[in-house]
Amino acid sequence: MKVLPKGAEPPKLLLKASDGSQLDLANLSGPTALAFVHPRVSASRNVVGFLRKLHEMLPELPIWFVFSSDKEESENYAKGYLGDYLQGYPLVLEEGCEVLKAFGASHVPTVHYFEDGKVSVAFSGFHKRALNELAQKAAVAMEARPKALVADLDNKGEYELAEPSGC
Repeated sequence: MKVLPKGAEPPKLLLKASDGSQLDLANLSGPTALAFVHPRVSASRNVVGFLRKLHEMLPELPIWFVFSSDKEESENYAKGYLGDYLQGYPLVLEEGCEVLKAFGASHVPTVHYFEDGKVSVAFSGFHKRALNELAQKAAVAMEARPKALVADLDNKGEYELAEPSGC
């Protein structure tokens, strides 16, 4: 369950989302979160849910989801039961495995949060402490009031294991 170390630069990649947006990892300017996920992995679903909550708290924070599942399964998950679960988020649906391999990631979920083009927080699995650290750092970077992302009342444990990505 490898992640890039704090202070590392991401691989020099140009990510292309299904909505046509692009993210040049070689030229990251502001805070950005990048989550490698798979719809059938419980910890991935939990991370996606809390990153959606983070986006509600900090709507200007770019959060990109990179899927390691096939395109159809990823699209069905992104639509969700109500038809818009991940609407408005950049989704990398077709090149997910190549991106994971470039990062050296073998498990999902794996999350990297970048500030000034370098890793500030990185973790694999559902990790309450790391998600809260990411939320706090992102809030400070965006000059917002920091608050916990995963609260005790959310009835979540401290950690859920990541699983092999399927790539």
